[in-house]
Amino acid sequence: MATKKRISTSGKVTPKRTSAFAEPAGQLYGLIKNTEPATKRAIEILKPYQRSLRSPSAKLIAIKNGLDSHAISDLIEITGATQMDLAQILNITEPTLRKHIKAGKELNTGLSEHILQLFQLFDKGMDTFGSLEEFKSWLKHESIALSARPVDVLDTMTGINMVMDELIRIDYGITV
Repeated sequence: MATKKRISTSGKVTPKRTSAFAEPAGQLYGLIKNTEPATKRAIEILKPYQRSLRSPSAKLIAIKNGLDSHAISDLIEITGATQMDLAQILNITEPTLRKHIKAGKELNTGLSEHILQLFQLFDKGMDTFGSLEEFKSWLKHESIALSARPVDVLDTMTGINMVMDELIRIDYGITV
């Protein structure tokens, strides 16, 4: 995996994460030219959710207030999932998913929490693998540690936490 770098607004280049949540709120960082367009786009999509994921209390407030229904469209774009696949992951029917997208209202706490967890997971996955496409590819392959494909356990908070734990182990070079 290539060294990841960031360019601060002052122009200084330093090795760093490709995470959208790694930097303090309000401070924007550019990406090195060789970052793939899908990863750049994903980071841009995740930026509005940055403050919600900075701390457990900020996350709780965002969950209780409910995410805007546009978060579903953002999740579809980042994951590349179909509406049917995303409905399965979120444990709702496809018609219900479409109603949420069209309604333009705040999502309930359960959906808001699930979506925020998935945003955080995809951010961590891009950080671990260096690109969105690499992470999405990894999600589709059997994991010995999980005894499943990571994508198949994203329908529960426990499953998302297990995948997050596996990404942390990968970061530290601890693989099964």
